[in-house]
Amino acid sequence: MRRLPASIVSPLMFALIIPISFAFSAPQSHSSLSAYDLTNPELISQGKELFAQNCAVGYCHGSAGRSGRGPRLREREWDKNYLFRVTMEGIPNSSMPGWKDRFTEQEIASVVAYVLTLSKASSNDLELGTASVPSTTAQSAESLKPASPSARTSTTFVAEKNGTLGDPQKGKLLFFDASNEINCGLCHRIRGTGNDIGPDLSAQKTRLPREILKDVLLPSASIASSRKPIRVTTQSGEIIFGILLEENSSQLKLFDMGALPAVLRTFPKSQIQSQSLECRSSMPEKYAEIYTVRQLLDIIAFLKDADPQSSPVSLKDLF
Repeated sequence: MRRLPASIVSPLMFALIIPISFAFSAPQSHSSLSAYDLTNPELISQGKELFAQNCAVGYCHGSAGRSGRGPRLREREWDKNYLFRVTMEGIPNSSMPGWKDRFTEQEIASVVAYVLTLSKASSNDLELGTASVPSTTAQSAESLKPASPSARTSTTFVAEKNGTLGDPQKGKLLFFDASNEINCGLCHRIRGTGNDIGPDLSAQKTRLPREILKDVLLPSASIASSRKPIRVTTQSGEIIFGILLEENSSQLKLFDMGALPAVLRTFPKSQIQSQSLECRSSMPEKYAEIYTVRQLLDIIAFLKDADPQSSPVSLKDLF
């Protein structure tokens, strides 16, 4: 075999050896979150600032993950690796971009750390008193403002029980109140108006007021068999808590309750890692926090308003 001249061999060996040496000596980027302490307050603080500037805008995930046009991130369970991957790469054929060309890996890890803190947020993501009715028919601001826990004493309840009647018209305004992100009409239909995500509430007119109150304040005590709450984990690691709509051998349809209005999603069975029925309702459990006793009375009066045999609903009917 003919040898190459030394004048050619030396430059050729240099060209081959140098890239190889750099390949072994160059710092390697992290392929997972294991290099970052996601509980570090400084990392979380950085992620909070980045989220507020880039992700919390109205057409994305909203302030503190409460949802804009993008999905709600608050009070949901997340797999950290899924969040990291989606934030890094984005979601194809969606409005979710990949941030790997704009954020460093450490910055993306900080955003993940912050979003994980949102999943542990307390139920008080609606400040007390945000539920309201239009001023043309509203009560005074003081009468509509939910009392603080310290103010809700037994004497307050006794005083309110003194024969006050519910107002169906005010209850209707509260039921469909667009300023309340968890208003009843987002999920429920009544007398032909509303949505078909949760059970139709038209038949509530024949029930006792105290039974309706129990369902509002303790939704998991009795779950409608026609609206099964379900937990789904996808192969990519996403965890969805929702309401099962339809299932067959090839796919599953559910209402994703991670944000309201709920989104109807379809998953091929091949994309589902696991699924299970939940023993708790998908209905929010914070109506006692955002409504006063009087407002709850008005809503119940609205639910029962279509029953010609029903007498006006009073506070004493709730206890």
